[in-house]
Amino acid sequence: MMGGLFLMQWIYGADWIHSFITSVVTYFLCLIVPKKHIHTAIFVWAMSYMTMSHVYRMYVSYMSGIFDFTGTQMVLTMKLTSFGYNLYDGTHDHKKVFAVYDPVAEKKKSRVNKDRKKFAIEELPSMLEFFGYIFCFTCILAGPAFEYNDYLQSINGSAFDNEKDRKEGKKTAEPGSLLEGLKRLVIGVVSLVAHMQLAARFPLPNCYNPQWIAENPSMVYRYLFTWAALFADRLKYYFAWKVAEGASVLGGFGFQGYDKEGKVVGWSGVENIEILGFEMATNVQNLSRAWNKRTQGWLERYTYHRSGESLFATYFVSAIWHGLYPGFFLFFMSVPLVTNIQRLIKQKINPYIIPGYDNFNYKSAPDSIVTKVYWVVSFILTTLAVSYIVQVFSMSSWENCMTALGSYNHYGHIGIIMVYVLLELIPGPKREKKDSAGKEPKKTK
Repeated sequence: MMGGLFLMQWIYGADWIHSFITSVVTYFLCLIVPKKHIHTAIFVWAMSYMTMSHVYRMYVSYMSGIFDFTGTQMVLTMKLTSFGYNLYDGTHDHKKVFAVYDPVAEKKKSRVNKDRKKFAIEELPSMLEFFGYIFCFTCILAGPAFEYNDYLQSINGSAFDNEKDRKEGKKTAEPGSLLEGLKRLVIGVVSLVAHMQLAARFPLPNCYNPQWIAENPSMVYRYLFTWAALFADRLKYYFAWKVAEGASVLGGFGFQGYDKEGKVVGWSGVENIEILGFEMATNVQNLSRAWNKRTQGWLERYTYHRSGESLFATYFVSAIWHGLYPGFFLFFMSVPLVTNIQRLIKQKINPYIIPGYDNFNYKSAPDSIVTKVYWVVSFILTTLAVSYIVQVFSMSSWENCMTALGSYNHYGHIGIIMVYVLLELIPGPKREKKDSAGKEPKKTK
């Protein structure tokens, strides 16, 4: 805890007080608010404070790009809100969360409740334990924001228990994490060097500079330039996340347990970015799950599933969490449309081209040249569509966003809407009726 406070003071000066105030008030809310309202109270408190922090940042340093306390406040907000929901699950909603669900008949409910049960906090920790989690020095500045129970199990050593050794009466030694931590450091440093080299050759501000746009009338050239500039911009996130992951791994966090043979599975429990998974994604779902994975998990568990699986609510909270620049809202309000297109492709296109594919495991698709070509085409279309939409996220202001999008005459959004309407109109494959047990009826002669 003291290490985290020292880092905050060193980096932000007096601004570290914002994180301290937010955390202290959250803990007292846990003490005085009825448990049936604790998750709502903490969510409103933490999100409101963070939103006001974004307002303050825009007032004092609009479009400056300065790294200030709001970045850490975003990570802290994830920790505090998840803590509130987990405390609610382990106290007021305990009976429902710890109920047994049929994994076949209630597959989705069983899967969601498995997470809720795993992270549920059954009693309020002491103030020292709470602040130790909040100000853990390995992840206080840039994350990754992991759950309280994951933190606690790493601290008390239970995360490293080996069932095989326990049965034999042996004490399991903590697996070494030095190489795993150093590997992430190397990836981070390489990403930083690549970012510095590519950003100089493909500066993103060119993409919304009217003079540069006028000098380069070819939309194809400008689009490819934008794609390269966005890749260069992503590399700085890879650097920050991989270095932060490495620090957490060296601290003993992120251990994934052992396999059936007692061998270490890995240290990706605090992974924030799966670089190859993101860059080579063949659909939006896989792409989004590989990017900022801790935030994705937080949004899925505490907004998507708690709001009746509302994509609008999820992306709206995500936009607010990121900040108040118009570019964030333009991006996150466009994503649901692309996501729905992907869902329609799964329902209406995939069964014809790659029959048998379960839309999750690539190995379930037929091993044919058609499948391979389909993956390549899907990758190209995904990266092109996402690059068009995501560019506004990095441009922030309304003026920059409209200049960039207007240079393409908004063809991207027009095309996306047309594809969506077309997919809605075309019929999908007929589904065979199933009986009450979920089995296909037997055919009679």
